[in-house]
Amino acid sequence: MNIKNITNLLKAYFIENWKTDLFQLGILSAVILIGSILNGGVEDMSSFAMTVAVIFLIIYPERLFRNLHGNSSKIHYLTIPASNGEKVVANMLLTNIYFVAVVVLACALGLGLAHLYLTARGMGGLRFQPNTYWDRILVIYAGLSVFFFGSIYFRKRTTLTTFGVGLLIITLFSVLFTVTMFANGMMLIPKDAAFHDYLWNFNFSFSLSDKASSVLAYITVAVVIIYFYVLSFLRMKETEA
Repeated sequence: MNIKNITNLLKAYFIENWKTDLFQLGILSAVILIGSILNGGVEDMSSFAMTVAVIFLIIYPERLFRNLHGNSSKIHYLTIPASNGEKVVANMLLTNIYFVAVVVLACALGLGLAHLYLTARGMGGLRFQPNTYWDRILVIYAGLSVFFFGSIYFRKRTTLTTFGVGLLIITLFSVLFTVTMFANGMMLIPKDAAFHDYLWNFNFSFSLSDKASSVLAYITVAVVIIYFYVLSFLRMKETEA
């Protein structure tokens, strides 16, 4: 892993894309500004700003690997003097640090302008509480890792395709889990007990402490993040081959 190659990749990105990123920052700020003004009666705009920010974040990785999905651009990208690992790491830094900072700055700008406008019009200001969403940040990063992998794996409409495949997998697992629980419940529930009582007892008997549950959740999300970035690296190697 050569730090100089990663630095050169980042420099090349900024030279080629700073105008596009500045334009996207302006679009995001405008969306936050207009949405906040139109919903000026809603004091807390945390949910709205977070939703718009996440949408911009999950779309971003599609730009980073767009060159992989065209014949001529693919050859050019793969022949750049940097290893697959260095290319993945550079794009990980762009996705997880740089663009997150851009999105946070754009949201802050939009919310700040909306607050000044509403205050000047005597409509009251906005109340933004980002601390209520700290527990979701790791989940957002997990989602970014999934869309990052999808931007390498799928060739067309990578964001929509990744979302559709993910939704399908979640639905299948949910149906399978529900059917399994229902089948086991029907076999194990005493005839004089209600089904919901059995489920309550089942959950109670296997419940974990709040601390253990939190640790398990963090570990699970961390494993998901590592898993999809490893898959991204392997997919890059496969693409080059």
